[in-house]
Amino acid sequence: MENYKKHIFTILFLWFAISATAQLTQGKRIEFDRRNDVDEENLVIPLNKSGVLIMQSKVEAYHRKATFDFYKYDSTLTQIWKTTFLPDPDYDLMKTFRNQYFMYVLFKKIDKIDIGVLRIDLETGDKSYTEGNLLTNMNIEHFVVLQSKAFIGGKYNDRPVVVMFSFFDYTSKVLPEVHSNNLEINELDVDEQGNFLYLMLKNDRNCQFIVKKYSYEGKLMKSFTLGNRDTTPISGEVLNIDKEHPILMGNYADGCSLFALGFYVQQLNEDSKIQYINFADLDNFFSFMSAKREEKIKQRIKQRKQKGKDVKLRYRLFLHDIIPSNDGWIMLAEVFYPEYKSTQNATGWNNWRNYRIGNDVYNNFRYSHAIVCGFDKSGKLVWNNSVSLKDIESSELNAKVQMTQQDDYHILAYPDEKLIRTAVIRGNEKVKNLENFDLKASSESDRIVAAERTNLAAWYGKSFLVYGYQSVQRNNEIMNTDVFYISKLTYTFKEEE
Repeated sequence: MENYKKHIFTILFLWFAISATAQLTQGKRIEFDRRNDVDEENLVIPLNKSGVLIMQSKVEAYHRKATFDFYKYDSTLTQIWKTTFLPDPDYDLMKTFRNQYFMYVLFKKIDKIDIGVLRIDLETGDKSYTEGNLLTNMNIEHFVVLQSKAFIGGKYNDRPVVVMFSFFDYTSKVLPEVHSNNLEINELDVDEQGNFLYLMLKNDRNCQFIVKKYSYEGKLMKSFTLGNRDTTPISGEVLNIDKEHPILMGNYADGCSLFALGFYVQQLNEDSKIQYINFADLDNFFSFMSAKREEKIKQRIKQRKQKGKDVKLRYRLFLHDIIPSNDGWIMLAEVFYPEYKSTQNATGWNNWRNYRIGNDVYNNFRYSHAIVCGFDKSGKLVWNNSVSLKDIESSELNAKVQMTQQDDYHILAYPDEKLIRTAVIRGNEKVKNLENFDLKASSESDRIVAAERTNLAAWYGKSFLVYGYQSVQRNNEIMNTDVFYISKLTYTFKEEE
């Protein structure tokens, strides 16, 4: 009995020793009333401490007249400037790209080869517009900008093509050694330090991942193939910790599958061996589960390994942009399950876009959990963790979990309709499990009736931006008002000794 009391005392002591207080504070909220007679979309681009940019597009029904409004707000959500652009009615919005100084918007003339690129100065709001052509009537899938040139990737006659367009002399050029059968563009990535373009291609027939490096002038400098039928990279992103040591990272599968088995790391400037990290080798891959269920799965994996059998955990993975850190970088990804739903009988805001994965088209997704991995500057895995996403659903296939850092703690947060869920980790350790915080309307007299396409973005310091579409009842009015809103959230975390 005495030992039992000591045991209970020890548990209580440890619990109090590591208890922590956390608070998510909602700050200023901005609302844009939505009109029923226009098709409206909003793109939110966090600019760290410089503020946030909102691109708002409005297309009038039955008329094709489009208006693009750009709003710049500072870190307190006070408006700094606004600028408006009216494209030719025959031009459609294709893609956007942002670097440190400018926002670029790509337009294409319907069923033609003509293009236009709008450039917005993020500091002043000044804009310029450049027109040119693509040489071919290609389907546009990728768009990046390097200095005064745009690189536009897509398909023509079911084969990949990349066009380089110069803002200086308005000329276009097709990049060499791209337009081949059985290839598909996976990613276009720019190296602004070295002034290079990286093109990543997938060969679905031979299950190969091909990386091509081009100069600023569009000359092929290097080409190499990664993987084989057993381990094939299926995504890639170039990370430049410094100019001399670019690193390629992504996830990989077996054969030509779209289901990831784990992550890989490859040094691009060295003849180093590619490093594969299997999901089954991550200590905390299942830590989002209950302790009992996690232990049960780990025992199964251990038994299979002891029998000499391969352990392959296959998941569809949405990989975020790599996040630089003081010690190296962090990889963040969500496990998701696509769900097909017919768009003919569906109604509501959440059915405006479809996503193609392989040969299938989806418009709804379910997220099970998120994986977080910390690497040092040499590419060595240092820690890993996971957090439950409670099987949230979304009509958009995009990044859900956002992360900010406080000292050596990482705050993970994601939206769930009118809620924000948060968790705190420190490397392999879970410091604070999931907590729920309600989103509030602009005033106490307003009531949020419905919420759609709620998104979250990491901003600066301990701050997040939450934004989306809501139906709000104002001052007990009979009719609700549909709005697009954006609000600042600040997470305060304190560990109590």
